[in-house]
Amino acid sequence: MRFIGQRHNGERTSESRKPAEGLSRRNLLGALAVLPVALPAAAAVPDPVFAAIERYKMLSVEYTAAVDRWAPLEHEHPDRSDAEDETSRTSDALFEQIDVLFTFRPSTIAGVAALLKYISTLEEWQVPRGLEESEAMQAVQTLCTCLAAAIEQSWVRA
Repeated sequence: MRFIGQRHNGERTSESRKPAEGLSRRNLLGALAVLPVALPAAAAVPDPVFAAIERYKMLSVEYTAAVDRWAPLEHEHPDRSDAEDETSRTSDALFEQIDVLFTFRPSTIAGVAALLKYISTLEEWQVPRGLEESEAMQAVQTLCTCLAAAIEQSWVRA
């Protein structure tokens, strides 16, 4: 029978002139001492959902500015076509980003909370296309599924 700290030949590890095999107690304690420092550093990485929310806010501002430029122009105004194109482009970008937000999987509990809070502040015109129609349930289910997956992943890591 072999005991901890004893080699196959019966010598204690401390009595052997050879280096110890495997992980020593000193190395293990050193690794454990560094662990609390390493974990907060990993947790300090910002959740990418915050950047996605900020991008959406920026696109909302751009779209609003494009609509404000286009809306007062008469049909015959020489800039109307360009303003209409800009409104269409910014609208497309805005709705692509809202689709990103509604399918995003935040990587932290704080990210999940921020996304839920932000979505709750959106006005009717800011929600994904089709949400008010027959596709509404599917969009809500996708959102809930993605957020549930993010919460589960966060709890597993904790």
